[in-house]
Amino acid sequence: MLTPKQRQFLKAEAHHLKPAVQIGKAGVTEALAQELDVMLESLELLKLKLNQNTFEDLDSVLDALTRKVDGLQHVWTIGRTILVFRASRNKPTGFPLP
Repeated sequence: MLTPKQRQFLKAEAHHLKPAVQIGKAGVTEALAQELDVMLESLELLKLKLNQNTFEDLDSVLDALTRKVDGLQHVWTIGRTILVFRASRNKPTGFPLP
């Protein structure tokens, strides 16, 4: 679980990031979860964007993502953009948490 200070640090680090993953009509599929797992291993901090045409709401997307991607932590949400974090398992993290 992230502390408020850690969340603030990650939000500041992600300010310049563009959404790397778009979630569309199909919602959170197994293929999306596997790709997200690979991306988190290398990037660690990602922004996800819910497209307007998706049938899922924000809470169900977050629930599905945390179930399907091990170690995923929800950092922040604003509008239809979600910020998630998972420290790399194979290399030192690029975001040492305070």
